[in-house]
Amino acid sequence: MAGDTTETKKKRHKKKRKKLPIIIAVIAVVLIAFRVAAGMGAAQPGAYVTTISAVRGDLQESISTSGTVMSEEVKVIFAPVSGTLAEVNVEAGNAVKAGEQLISYDMDKMEKTLRQSALQLEKSMAGYDNAVARDSQNQAELREATINLGVLNQQIEDNKAYLKVLQDNLSQSQRETSNALAAESFELQRRLQELTPGTKEYEEVSAEIARNSYIQQIAGSSDYVAQMQKEIGDVQERIAEYEEYKARMESQKTTSEAAMMNSYDKTQQDVDNELANLSYQETEEEYYIAKKGIVAEFDAIVTECSAISGAGVNSGMQLLTLENSQKLKISFDASKYDIEKLELGQKADVVISGRTYQGEVSKINRMAVRNASNTPMVGVEIHLTDADDTIILGMDAKLTIYTKKAENALLIPVEAINADREGDFLYVIENGVVVRRSIVCGISSDVYAEVKEGLTEQDEIILTSYSDLEEGMAVTVISAQPTVP
Repeated sequence: MAGDTTETKKKRHKKKRKKLPIIIAVIAVVLIAFRVAAGMGAAQPGAYVTTISAVRGDLQESISTSGTVMSEEVKVIFAPVSGTLAEVNVEAGNAVKAGEQLISYDMDKMEKTLRQSALQLEKSMAGYDNAVARDSQNQAELREATINLGVLNQQIEDNKAYLKVLQDNLSQSQRETSNALAAESFELQRRLQELTPGTKEYEEVSAEIARNSYIQQIAGSSDYVAQMQKEIGDVQERIAEYEEYKARMESQKTTSEAAMMNSYDKTQQDVDNELANLSYQETEEEYYIAKKGIVAEFDAIVTECSAISGAGVNSGMQLLTLENSQKLKISFDASKYDIEKLELGQKADVVISGRTYQGEVSKINRMAVRNASNTPMVGVEIHLTDADDTIILGMDAKLTIYTKKAENALLIPVEAINADREGDFLYVIENGVVVRRSIVCGISSDVYAEVKEGLTEQDEIILTSYSDLEEGMAVTVISAQPTVP
């Protein structure tokens, strides 16, 4: 048979050996009858054989095996958020419908956590707003101090210049007055020395000297001096006030500059506020996830359940395993003899608990795995196209997979085919003797095999023989006509 391995041929002939005992028993009866007839008449030459001719017909090749019902969609459900479970409504083996709530959370604790997160966000936002307001105030105070210091420095400078002018004018006026009085006193003293005491002129000069001395004594307290000194005092007082105000502005500037937020402070405030906002959003999202609970996404069977009502869970903890009850497959391991016949999309009949379903080959693994007998096996999956709710996961299923089909092919019973190292061959009768005929086989079923080369419909094929056959042996023929498959 083309493309067959030696093992495949052995497998085919195992089937042949199962059918031969019945055929041989029938032939034995016929041969005994012939021997009796032979004893009563003339001797018949050669071995007794049964022959047939090849026929034309359609042949469907199939593989019969068994597998296990499994789901095509398995979903392991983990705790979406941390918290305490309120109710677990299912257990392993339960059937659930899409949208059904399987597990609920204790929402009292979740509500408290959400409230705490909201208060923390409110606090963070208030702190952020307060920091921004303080920074704005500090900036305003810095601007005020900077502007005022510029004005004050100019005012102090101007008043100090004015004070110097006043002080210079007063000093100059006092010097001029003192010099004039001193010169006048000197002149009067000189004149007095020239006069005779007791004279009228002497008395008048003496009186002038006394007046000059008095004027010198009161020169420092004249209205002009007093006015000038008052003005100088006023200017000095203004300068002191300006200096004091300047000191306050310099302190305000230093304090506001130190209290202002720099780029790092602003970044920290922004980050803290954003973190608080993200924390609240995450807590809020977890709250609504928990409020929804764990819901079945599809019709399924609960195959595992480790969740317990009232238990605390952490996010990511495994709780359930769901297997889709509408998307089912049959998994089985194919031997090296069958795997070469299998292709994706091939149709199959699937019998589960006495009911027949339709399926098709949906997956053929690309890696073989050795079984307990160290035989390499390849995993294959059959998708059920008409699965229903009565199918139970894990049940055994009987499979008939329809592989290749030959139409109007030349067919012979598989019992007629022999095989050795050179390949498949038949024994045919030509001119009353046995002839070995090599053939090329195609597909086969349990009963028939397709012959592609080496045979015609006119050939007389030896189906069975009561004795061992050898090429060139003369035979006595008992014809048998095969039924078209």
